[in-house]
Amino acid sequence: MLPPVTLDAALARRLAIHEATVHAWGARELRDLGDARLLHDPGDAEPFWNRVAAPDWPVEPSAFDRRLDEVVTLFATLGRMPHARTLPTAGRPADLADRLMASGFRAVGRDRAMVLDDAGPCIALARTLAARPGLELEHVGRGPERRAIEVARLLVQAFDVETDRVPALGAETLASGRRPGSAVLLLIEAGVPAAAARRITVDGGTYLSSIGTAPGLRGRGLGSLVTALAVVEALAARPAFVHLLVEASNTSAIRVYERLGFVLVGEPVVDLLMR
Repeated sequence: MLPPVTLDAALARRLAIHEATVHAWGARELRDLGDARLLHDPGDAEPFWNRVAAPDWPVEPSAFDRRLDEVVTLFATLGRMPHARTLPTAGRPADLADRLMASGFRAVGRDRAMVLDDAGPCIALARTLAARPGLELEHVGRGPERRAIEVARLLVQAFDVETDRVPALGAETLASGRRPGSAVLLLIEAGVPAAAARRITVDGGTYLSSIGTAPGLRGRGLGSLVTALAVVEALAARPAFVHLLVEASNTSAIRVYERLGFVLVGEPVVDLLMR
């Protein structure tokens, strides 16, 4: 089971740094800037892979402006657009998002951080898989490679993103399924890909992502089930915490995760990008 969760500033910072650490593999690197972490991909300019996480910057206006100038210059030397994420609680300065927007950044997304507080609901739900005929679980990367493309197509449909991302997403899915400490779970119903989720355990914590259900199969609890199965697998490694991010506007997904034992951490995390 998991240790007790304390929803404080230390946890919020730890989750933010852990989420960035999860993505720092392959060619990507995570630099400790002293007052933040910089996730950088030298081969891909996609802003998601190039951002500052868990900033702890000066409150005093002139000192803040100097630090921001240094960070913007750093991004320029890397050939990347300046990109930062706020913390869900106890960030510094407290009005970081407002200051960044006043300096030319714009908000491009808002997420809610959630951490597992009670594993009981996931354990109970995962046990129901055997009682659902026609439904089976596969681990992408351990079976046919075509499953990676099927997961990519499922996620593109589930999140309504550009279909031209399928090849890259498929390659990333296959690599994720083969990464040590990682797994891509795929629920298949009557031979049809139905729901998927990723989990990765590194540095003592587990992060869940890419949780999606085929649009035609929604409303049947498949997304909840694949999430529960991912959690139960993660618990075998005895992580200190299990967490995820969900779009702040997706209140239905937030309620699903709450029923699975997750709790919200602080306020929405604002994604800010300077163009």
